[in-house]
Amino acid sequence: MNLEEKLRELKRAASKTVREDALEHQLEYLQRLEKQPKRVAAQQMPLGVEHYVDGKVCSNDRGEYFLASQLLPFGRPYGKYCVGEVALADLTPLELFLRGANVPPSSSVVYLDTETTGLAGGTGTCAFLIGIGSADGSGFRVRQFFLRDLTEEKAVLTALAESLAPYELLVTYNGKTFDVPLLETRYTLARMKSPFSRMVHLDLLHPARRLWKLRLESCQLKNLEREILGIARNGDVPGSEIPQIYFDYLRSRNARGLQPVFFHNALDIVTLAGITVEVGQAIATAGDGADCDSRDLFSLSRVLDRAGASELARETCLKAIARGLPESVEPQALWQLAAQHKRERRYDEAVEVWKKIISLESQYVAEACEELAIHYEHRVRDTNKALDFAEAAFRRHQENASPRSRQQRILRRRERLLRKSQKACATSASQPQLPS
Repeated sequence: MNLEEKLRELKRAASKTVREDALEHQLEYLQRLEKQPKRVAAQQMPLGVEHYVDGKVCSNDRGEYFLASQLLPFGRPYGKYCVGEVALADLTPLELFLRGANVPPSSSVVYLDTETTGLAGGTGTCAFLIGIGSADGSGFRVRQFFLRDLTEEKAVLTALAESLAPYELLVTYNGKTFDVPLLETRYTLARMKSPFSRMVHLDLLHPARRLWKLRLESCQLKNLEREILGIARNGDVPGSEIPQIYFDYLRSRNARGLQPVFFHNALDIVTLAGITVEVGQAIATAGDGADCDSRDLFSLSRVLDRAGASELARETCLKAIARGLPESVEPQALWQLAAQHKRERRYDEAVEVWKKIISLESQYVAEACEELAIHYEHRVRDTNKALDFAEAAFRRHQENASPRSRQQRILRRRERLLRKSQKACATSASQPQLPS
């Protein structure tokens, strides 16, 4: 082998060594990668709810569940109130809505709100987050029971029942229609006893609507929070999106999106407590504040009237009218005031109000004319005046295309008064005239 051939052989050997080294390095890399798959997979696993929400995993004889808890100190501001004013307020005026039941001390009052898998209700709907709030020591505590999986429902229901045991009054917002029936259904399906049957239940939706629907376009809790308490939420998630967020969590096990849901639920509970205090104060003061809107005053008078506080209702209605009401509301207030006068047999005052209603163009003119016809026929015994008002009522019913039953009713009254008038005229004409 000559020198040139030896050089070529050495080059091939050197090249082979480089290739072998590269292969050996690649093999070592693959071996290292093979040793790490479990550790890499663990790093990619989504984090649980405890990593995003301040709480802990609890357990009872029905299993495990997640409990979030936070204590809001009494000095913390919340809209027009501070937390202490909300948690410790006297709610005795709300007995108007409890049909004879008494309001217990603030330490025995609990507020409840749920987040569910849907709004349709029924056995297929589940409350995956149940929040309760109450006064606790030096603050207002919000506790939230969360289903990390639907299999944890029995454990959550058990924990909720135990947590509600010290309380006597339950306050919700639309809870009589939705939250409580839904939870009672879940207790029934789980073959467990519901804790709600022993509690006095105040659904604040109905008092809030009666008080503020004339002034506010919407009486949703979030709108009342802004308009009544002066709070504007930041970073909140719309309630309509919450069911899908939970379904996404169940599918992906990624709990990052749940943090706004817990925030939304906690705010609803504290706001519910604040609105409850506001309703109680509105009833207790009966519009004594000069800054009270006249429409709210009139609404309050209707609430009081419905509850049987007639004298206070009449005074509140007079305040509302004196402060000035919109043209669309004033006839309604006058009509209620006249009805209160009539019920209390203040007929002269009622007549004045009915006549004022007639001077205003509204839906109550026909009814006011009819009331005056009744008054002059049966109390004053003035058939001619009664007939005049009956005629006016009949014309107005025709113009308004009132229901046929109303038109027939006033028509019969008019015909009867007409016969009375004709009979009176005939009697007067048949009597002998005294010589002058």
